[in-house]
Amino acid sequence: MPSDTSANWRSWNDSDDQWDAIVLALPNFTVYQSSRWANHKTSSGWSVSRFVHVDRNNTPTTAAQCLIRRTPLNTAVVWIPGGPIGELKYVNKELALVIKKTLGVSFIYVRCSIMEGSTPEATAQLSSNGWHHCQKVIGARASLIHKLDTDQETRLTRCSSDFRRNLKRSAKIPNPPYAWRNPNPEEISVAYSLMDEFKKVKGLSLARSVEELQSLIAAFGDDLLLYRADNADGSPLAIRGALRFGDVLWDFLALTTPAGRKTSASYAVFWMLAEKSYQLGITKFDLSGIDPVKNPGVYNFKKGTGSFQVDFQGEWEIASPKMLLPVASRLVSQRIS
Repeated sequence: MPSDTSANWRSWNDSDDQWDAIVLALPNFTVYQSSRWANHKTSSGWSVSRFVHVDRNNTPTTAAQCLIRRTPLNTAVVWIPGGPIGELKYVNKELALVIKKTLGVSFIYVRCSIMEGSTPEATAQLSSNGWHHCQKVIGARASLIHKLDTDQETRLTRCSSDFRRNLKRSAKIPNPPYAWRNPNPEEISVAYSLMDEFKKVKGLSLARSVEELQSLIAAFGDDLLLYRADNADGSPLAIRGALRFGDVLWDFLALTTPAGRKTSASYAVFWMLAEKSYQLGITKFDLSGIDPVKNPGVYNFKKGTGSFQVDFQGEWEIASPKMLLPVASRLVSQRIS
């Protein structure tokens, strides 16, 4: 039996279903560590490697699903979205060295995005383990969590007065929201482009490509819960989609057309998605990132649902050899898709 040391990181190569079972058994699991997310990202050029840390009983304590891009000079860039998950005390230099050895590269840069709540203890632990807090963050620093722990009448009392007023106003849309069983990626992409052109959020593109949407639909299937509301002519007013993994839902697609903004259609669609998810036994709806400065309208909408904020442990990085870190960090921060 292995001893309970940091050297107990190892490559993991079994089935997708077995990987998902490991992830769901660990605390603070995320959809971004699921096999379906990995399958989605392979369509945009990433390769996938998985690693687990085990205790004396050979039970996984920590897991890391890594997205890999190989670069010139036998170098690899590694991105761990929504992870590692589990016991963060085992997120150490050994993890980077095991990844490096498994990939057979001379140089490696690893960036992770830990989406559990930040604590001073975890920050100190990661720092003492040789990881560095990223100066320039790629993803969201925080999210809002909508609890699906009770009936919708009770949940509505948690919402802001503005949210309740707009939800009531949305009842006047021509057609009630409905589940979109066979989504059309072209239609979604066009609607995103219309919203992007209308909102013009500085420094933020709201567009989604047809290829990305096709990949997402194919990878998640029925675990992409998609609802929409239409105008009288059948054109979309609002569309909202979320990814189900275990008993948690992650917000992922959200758009309102210019016509939909006039009728508050997004409120009706969100509320329908939340209620149907509650009926499916989903307990938590992660609203997937907030930016009160760059996108205050979306922040105010999400906050108005009665959700509570979680500040993430955030993005950390490590490199081997260490001298690679400053250059790699700067280059990766410019763009990682």
